[in-house]
Amino acid sequence: MGFNDGEAFLRVVVRDYAWRDWLRGNQTYFEKKVVLDTRSPEIEVLSRAHNINQGGAGLVIFRTTENCSQSGVQVGDTFYPGHGGAFADPLVYITYIALGYQQGRDTDIRIRAVDPAGNSTESGFYYHIRSKTFRKDKIDISDGFLKRKIPEFSSQISPGASKSPVDKFLEVNRDVRRANYMKIAAACQNPDPRRHWQGSFLRLPKSATRARFADHRTYFYKGNPIDQQVHLGVDLASVANSPVPAGNAGVVALASASGELGIYGKTVILDHGYGLFSMYSHLSQIAVKAGDRVSKGDTLGRTGSTGMAGGDHLHFSMLINDTFVNPVEWWDIKWIQNNVTSKIERAQSLARKE
Repeated sequence: MGFNDGEAFLRVVVRDYAWRDWLRGNQTYFEKKVVLDTRSPEIEVLSRAHNINQGGAGLVIFRTTENCSQSGVQVGDTFYPGHGGAFADPLVYITYIALGYQQGRDTDIRIRAVDPAGNSTESGFYYHIRSKTFRKDKIDISDGFLKRKIPEFSSQISPGASKSPVDKFLEVNRDVRRANYMKIAAACQNPDPRRHWQGSFLRLPKSATRARFADHRTYFYKGNPIDQQVHLGVDLASVANSPVPAGNAGVVALASASGELGIYGKTVILDHGYGLFSMYSHLSQIAVKAGDRVSKGDTLGRTGSTGMAGGDHLHFSMLINDTFVNPVEWWDIKWIQNNVTSKIERAQSLARKE
């Protein structure tokens, strides 16, 4: 219409059919100051070397030319929001991203920004996805296990007098598992807008690995396959009822009593800021409550066998927003230096030079 971008006035005049003012009617006059904006924001990528493992995490730092109502990184069908406030420049955003275990090398990743006027833009950037082959695992379900564990889930299983123990197990392993994930996702919806953690994450002391991230599990009953699921964490076994340390500093986002998270049992979820979370499950005791601030190494509880656990151990998970990622990366100080710390330091250096 020939208008220039910038400040303008929207003026509205309404008249009715009254005879007032020589048949001109009653008049209402309204004027509002508005901003005309037809230009999309521009995006500058500040981070480099975006090498991401399948099932792993990454960090992207970028700057926009204006304040945006929404900005972040699109990974396939999942959007990871950017977080401001990490740098002196309010237009610089930091985004932790995740590549699900099922997302391969053909996954499309790009930065997206939308300004308050609804103008949107997308920017591609260099990234490299390393494919991973995940281990296949076989789990035998015994009658003794069903007899011992299924009664714990009686309140979570739909009524049905004719259901066999195996039917009940399948309902727990499928339907209850899905419901549990929704509760975990809800607990990770509003991450703290500050970074709490430093350095590598702690692992359960003196523990052995009993199951790995993204193990593709096939469940057998009396020699026949009955179900398949993917294990979204690392199982660590130590002495029974071992103290469980906080992997890093954070805020308790969830402290779930037994039964609230079904297959995971008593669980603690820590919010480490900017969408990074850690999860500790199958606990026998919980020593913290939601909202507590914890330091690296603080005791969260003790290992146990609550939920769908066959024996005393810790199920440890890491999440970016509501996507599970491989915890092994976050135990590795070199991985953190190459993929997180160095990128933040470089962005800070660029900001100082400008």
